[in-house]
Amino acid sequence: MLRQWRYAMLVGLAVAVTLFISACGGTTTGSGGGNTSAPGTLGTPGNYTCISGSLVASGSTALAPLVQKVAQAYQGRCSGAHITVNLGGSKTGLSQVEAGSVGIGNSDIFADKTTQGDLVDHQVAVVIFGIIVNAKVGITNLTTTQIQGIYAGTITNWKQVGGPDKKIVVVSRPASSGTRATFQTYVLGGPEKISGPASLTTDSTGTVITNVAQTDGAIGYASTGPAKSNSGVTLVSIDNNAPSASLVESNTYKFWNIEHMYTKGKASNLAQALIDYMASSDGQSAAASLDFVPLSLMQASAVQAHQPQS
Repeated sequence: MLRQWRYAMLVGLAVAVTLFISACGGTTTGSGGGNTSAPGTLGTPGNYTCISGSLVASGSTALAPLVQKVAQAYQGRCSGAHITVNLGGSKTGLSQVEAGSVGIGNSDIFADKTTQGDLVDHQVAVVIFGIIVNAKVGITNLTTTQIQGIYAGTITNWKQVGGPDKKIVVVSRPASSGTRATFQTYVLGGPEKISGPASLTTDSTGTVITNVAQTDGAIGYASTGPAKSNSGVTLVSIDNNAPSASLVESNTYKFWNIEHMYTKGKASNLAQALIDYMASSDGQSAAASLDFVPLSLMQASAVQAHQPQS
């Protein structure tokens, strides 16, 4: 009898250990609610797969808040994952992932097919950009022509565009910025020409917003999500079109771009798991809270209008 009891205990212990190992293994797959499913879902957008290990993503400061928020949620579900999101601008992210120094390059712009043709494009959302002015300026709308004049240095005082008699201070982004590249392509139609003491260059979305909020007469451009949370700046309509999701979806408002998470060749398992999770209900909720637009809502003609020019 004692021998049978010991045997039953050993069997029960073995089963318990097996279940524990299965539950805590490095590749638990599920659909956003955390229920396990059959293996093989890695690479399926909207699902998540718990992968242990470390991952570094870098690049776009516009996309960073969304990637950081989704990465935090992913790590909350998958404690063995350690994800770091660095800034630096889109072109920095692209160059670093091309060099193999990071696992993901976050970018507001497409990679260069000639020099970065081995990068794999994972498109995750649409970012809305906006022109922002110091709230004391009192301007709520600018035409494309007026914006081009400001960034060419030919319009230097707000009274020239219906505002107060106040010097315009331009806050810009460095050449590595995808936001700047988007601004030059879809608003200016060419490079920024403003320079000198009336021009400031800052290295991140948050710094641009802070500088515009704190600098009398300032103007800049940034993603609308963080800009909306700063009462010191006003988001300006362009040609009487507000920076809203509905106008972006039809490309009526043109200052927006597709957000990319590039990998060098096939994504690592952890990188792919994070990219998949971007399309989950958690990821979509995070995107909406930060003023990103799902690609699924975009009209085909709008997406086509923002493809690279050959």
